[in-house]
Amino acid sequence: MNKIISLSLIIGLIAVSCTDPNTIGLEVQPPSDTIIISSDTSANFTVITESEDSLRTDEALNLILGNINDPIFDSAKAWFYTQILLTENNTDLGDNPIVDSVVMSYTYSSSYGDLVDFTRISVKLIDEPIYKDSIYYSNSEILNTQMPYNFVESFSLNTSSEENPILRIKFPNQLGQVILDFGNDVLKDNESFLAEFHGLGLDAEAQNTLLYLNPNGSNSFLKIYYHNDESGTDTLSLDFELGGDAARINLFNSKPLENLVQEDDKIYIQSMAGYKAAIAVNNTDSIKAMLAGKAINKVTMSFDVEQGSTNEYAAHDKLFLVRVDEEGKNVFLTDYTIEGETHFGGRLEDDKYVFNITRYFYQLLNNDTYTNDLYLLPAGAAVNANRTILEKDIKLTIHYSEL
Repeated sequence: MNKIISLSLIIGLIAVSCTDPNTIGLEVQPPSDTIIISSDTSANFTVITESEDSLRTDEALNLILGNINDPIFDSAKAWFYTQILLTENNTDLGDNPIVDSVVMSYTYSSSYGDLVDFTRISVKLIDEPIYKDSIYYSNSEILNTQMPYNFVESFSLNTSSEENPILRIKFPNQLGQVILDFGNDVLKDNESFLAEFHGLGLDAEAQNTLLYLNPNGSNSFLKIYYHNDESGTDTLSLDFELGGDAARINLFNSKPLENLVQEDDKIYIQSMAGYKAAIAVNNTDSIKAMLAGKAINKVTMSFDVEQGSTNEYAAHDKLFLVRVDEEGKNVFLTDYTIEGETHFGGRLEDDKYVFNITRYFYQLLNNDTYTNDLYLLPAGAAVNANRTILEKDIKLTIHYSEL
């Protein structure tokens, strides 16, 4: 049994050694120096699944497109708005430029659900500007001009090649001609161009596919192929980029709590402004009394994935655990901000998520400004479509030494 002079000393030692996964004395501590507080007793924790209102989704690394109809989580749908940006300034279209074809292409990095062809893709013009330096949320409403709504001639999704994953969309020449008719004065730079052409909105439908598009991919672009009086039969191209400084916004459908098919003994987490779990640690006075005369070495909180729940839809690679402060705001735990991600945990390993919450737990028991409210959230919720079902059997494991 470890002998520690005082509680303040052990906490001081924890503060300088928590970056080491083997905290003080754990490698030699006997099993009797562990307390496990489980949600087997409902009084220990209160857990409520809540619907997420919205997420910030501007300048997302992935643009998500498509939809899934999950028998438990119901419909998950994603679409997006994007600017298209000139790749060069001072465009000279020549005399009488006429469109030959218009193609948009996106590299996709991966997908969620089944990688199958979309049944429909539609494109619309957005009728108000969007800005890269502005904040947008997943429920943002941008006016659009229907020109017409299904502004797509054809599309193809290369689902057979991992080396060349591309979504290709062919637009009617009408769209390209609208842009060429702006003339050289408007196409001289992006500031002038965006004042006239605010961007595009892309929507798609599929049986069970959400595609992660990479706007900065090597095959992500929009090209207008055209000829003019000088080129004769030779084809020229006006090129636009979809990544870089182009403003872009992921949009998700709302997911009311009544749409979720819940079981009382399960916890439900979903990205794309889906669901999160509110967790309250109860009986803190009893826990504090239980730890009287003991020094806290390490505290973890763990969650188990429901067996069989990942057969069709993958669980999150990582979850976040945050606390709620006195003002009701979500705040990262100091176990994460000070000790770092590796120490804090939260990654899926062996169908389990484990969080090191030693610093938070000590403050919870000793700092009156700390609430007992936590949120379990999906990591990367604005750029992935994952969902996770957890058993409600939360385990709080406290390692301690007798003083």
